[in-house]
Amino acid sequence: MQLEYVKAKNGSLTCTFNGIFLHSSYNPESESERFTQSLKIDFIPSNIIVIEPALSYCLKNLKERFPNSNIFAIRFIKNIKNAEPDYTFEKEFYFENESGLKTELFNYFGEGDLLNTFFVSWPGSTKVFSEQNEKTWAVIKELLKDCQSILATRQFFAGRWIKNQIKFFLNLSNTIQLNKIDIPVLICASGPGLKNCIPEIKKIQDSFFIIACSSAIKPLLYNRIKPDLCISTDGGFWAKKHLYCLLDQDIPLAVTPEAAVPEKLFLKDIVPLSYDDDFTKNIFEKENIMCTKAKQNGTISGTAVELALSITDKKIYAAGLDLEAGIGFSHTQPNSLELNSCIKDNKLKNIDTRTFSQGLESRSLEMYRAWFTEKSEEFSKRVSRVYNLKPYRHKLGFIEDIDIKTISSQKNQKKNYFTQKKCSTVDKKQVLEIYSALLKNENFIKNYFPADCISIARCTDEERKEEFKAQLEKKIEKIKSFIKRQEEGL
Repeated sequence: MQLEYVKAKNGSLTCTFNGIFLHSSYNPESESERFTQSLKIDFIPSNIIVIEPALSYCLKNLKERFPNSNIFAIRFIKNIKNAEPDYTFEKEFYFENESGLKTELFNYFGEGDLLNTFFVSWPGSTKVFSEQNEKTWAVIKELLKDCQSILATRQFFAGRWIKNQIKFFLNLSNTIQLNKIDIPVLICASGPGLKNCIPEIKKIQDSFFIIACSSAIKPLLYNRIKPDLCISTDGGFWAKKHLYCLLDQDIPLAVTPEAAVPEKLFLKDIVPLSYDDDFTKNIFEKENIMCTKAKQNGTISGTAVELALSITDKKIYAAGLDLEAGIGFSHTQPNSLELNSCIKDNKLKNIDTRTFSQGLESRSLEMYRAWFTEKSEEFSKRVSRVYNLKPYRHKLGFIEDIDIKTISSQKNQKKNYFTQKKCSTVDKKQVLEIYSALLKNENFIKNYFPADCISIARCTDEERKEEFKAQLEKKIEKIKSFIKRQEEGL
């Protein structure tokens, strides 16, 4: 494949790739202007991404027509010249493979900005790079679908998350600090694979620091396995059902502020987790609350793995991290939500019907699996996934799958890895004042109500825009009313 620079009829620079022109051979400037004017964009894009713009003639015209948009490029050709020295994009992304491009775009823009981005292919490049162009659009389609899913979740739970955060800071009384761990860590997720591993986990529980994800707590306790730490990050109403079994246990709970937690559990030992965002981080600092840094992920298992990586330099093993569809229950039993669901079973809608639908492949499973697969090379030296009797069907990239029996001979000496630190000085009035102020903070609102903010930003119809603003204000007013009720209760 060969790139060749030649002169167009009007004397401007143009080029060919394998003998095919990427720009007009007569007047590339006029071609670029016609291209830009032909674009029909029914919203105000924060970003415009041009797929292989070749010599970048279109950049000047795009900047003139969309002065408030940032212009980016996805390249198939490396080290291509620009027609003019100042034709420089904000950033150029290079297509090497689908997974790499998807990860790079998501990491750079995030879901909010991506959904306010306009994508377009440079016409000349679609002919020459038809295969790469097709793959790139497939990545974009999949990426935007993921972003819509993430934003839909954030939008649905936003009000609940903020209320959970307020309850967290108002109720926090006993905090403990998690110190460095000098033994291997075993993370227990609640996938079906955990069931087969439980007999072996019972044998090795005294030699590993065991972290139980929320839905794995009940099956571990049922089998007389006491985790060293439980973790919960889910802000949904039903998520706290998994935590009720801790009320009569002496097990520390690592929890993020937006997680749904039974209020009585705050009387127990809590390891506060902070995602280190500017909002909750500020409250932790103002109230002098010791916390452990955590990384936000779509799946609690991802947060648990990255937490484990930060607290030990030893090996980390994960059981029950199936992340795949299967026949029967999607979680190891007993499961708190299953105990609630089975009450509604009847002859027409029985347990088999319900568990069949649970076992189907879902978009969420694909996303969780993809997250681990994309992280796999980074994790592979320290993280392994364990199974017993039945290997997992889906690989997680470079993460090794090993038989749990191969680690059963390890003998490690457990210690107390927690430092007690009472937290009885939280200024509740100040916390409520902080949240009242945050509800006027534009960045806070964008973070928690991204879909509303995107709808407002994209809308060109003023009447419709006012409707979107009114919908957002209604949601904010509900949180204000909640804060007022908390103030009255102090």
